[in-house]
Amino acid sequence: MSEKAMLMLQHMRRQIVGQSTRCVEMRRAAISIGVDADGGERDALVDELLRTGHLQRYPAPSLAAHGLYRLTDRGIAAAEEADGSGPLREAPRDPRQPSS
Repeated sequence: MSEKAMLMLQHMRRQIVGQSTRCVEMRRAAISIGVDADGGERDALVDELLRTGHLQRYPAPSLAAHGLYRLTDRGIAAAEEADGSGPLREAPRDPRQPSS
């Protein structure tokens, strides 16, 4: 995967933290890494992420028309690995257990 595609993927992962959906905005992700939000480079990066299974087209055509996509499990895992961060949805800590 290209470096810019990974940077977009990492930004998209941050978009879904604390959300109940995996819906991500390509425009925001492109702008965050300095890519023209409406240009061919952004389209090529989106195609790369779709082709590699890190991203899916949003099933609702009305939302897809606005540049929304769905981050896949594979995309989340790759972004977490690259960030060196933990899972998005960690198991809740038992308040009766002492913290480490």
